[in-house]
Amino acid sequence: MRPTAQKRYQWSGITLQGTKSQGVCEAPHFKAAKKNLQRQGIAYIKLRREKFFFRRQKISAKQTVIFYRQLATLIAAGVPLTRGLHILLQNRAADFLQQLITALKADIEKGVYLSSAMKKYPRIFDALTCHLIHIGEQSGTLETMLLRIATHKEKSLRLKNKIKQALFYPAIITCTAVCVALTLLLFVVPQFAELFDNLHASLPSFTRQVINVSYVISHYYWLTSVPILFAIGLAYRYQHSPTVKLITDKYFLKIPIAGELVKKFILARFTRTLTTTVAAGTPINDAMKMLIDINHNEVFKQATQQLQTDIAAGQSLHIAMRRAAIFPALVIQMIQVGEESGSLEQMFEKIATFYEAEIDYTVHNFSQLLEPLIIIILGVLIGGLVVAMYLPIFKLGTIL
Repeated sequence: MRPTAQKRYQWSGITLQGTKSQGVCEAPHFKAAKKNLQRQGIAYIKLRREKFFFRRQKISAKQTVIFYRQLATLIAAGVPLTRGLHILLQNRAADFLQQLITALKADIEKGVYLSSAMKKYPRIFDALTCHLIHIGEQSGTLETMLLRIATHKEKSLRLKNKIKQALFYPAIITCTAVCVALTLLLFVVPQFAELFDNLHASLPSFTRQVINVSYVISHYYWLTSVPILFAIGLAYRYQHSPTVKLITDKYFLKIPIAGELVKKFILARFTRTLTTTVAAGTPINDAMKMLIDINHNEVFKQATQQLQTDIAAGQSLHIAMRRAAIFPALVIQMIQVGEESGSLEQMFEKIATFYEAEIDYTVHNFSQLLEPLIIIILGVLIGGLVVAMYLPIFKLGTIL
């Protein structure tokens, strides 16, 4: 007979001693979890399934960074791990973060390692984090690893925010321009078209073209939905088809400025992650396996898989990277120097710092260049529509 699957339930309630407490219990269903608490003499106040809870809620990268730093500080001060987690529970954190800490604490009290407990929540703790925590537990340097993880996550978050900052402004302006243009074409231009039609005016070519565009959008709106449906279909295939994702990512990296910016971001995160893992004593081959999991660009993901295969076969990293043909010559040369001089970790750090500075420079210049460019585009788009409608009005005197 097949054993019943156990589910995890988060609870908070009052113990026999009259103190408030919270924790996690395992049971095949809700009623069994309730009986387990009653058997322990706990009057529960809240009881809910953990899996459903964590599927719905999200913990931000900033919250996890704070969690790592606070826990590292407590452990460095000599506070036991379970006691440290209990102290963190007293903070007024988000409810779902408290539930996560409670679940970790309950597993550790059962004798489970922190790294093993974290592996149950892969959406919050990635393979790299769990691996570094495991190394810290085995070597007795858990607080050092926690601080190293926090620093790594902070730098990665800072890079992501810079990319978002560079793309957010043009995205907002583009959406605004499209909305204004559609409003003019759907509601304003038809009014002018009707006026000109009643006056039997001879319209300039530019005005006729704008009116035709307005007519197509308002009467054949299903045609305008074709690009939208195509974009939705492409986005779906991008998520579910590695081939489509590879082709899309390959062409995206070739886009001027934006493609270069993304490539620099990937290289900075790639080398920054290697800096962290190599400093923790992780072999390059194992580090590459983790990089495969955290790399979202299919081009670099496949290149990393090839690097891992070549390194496992005894190939030097710089030779494997040269064969991949997507890494810049500067990166390959610096890694070659690092391998030959035995200072690979320092070279990874220098490459990461170099590309982070490059991203700062690119974002700054991109923002300065983009602002006047967007103003020009908006002026041509909106101004062009307005001029197209007012050109015939200038001739109304002769018409009347």
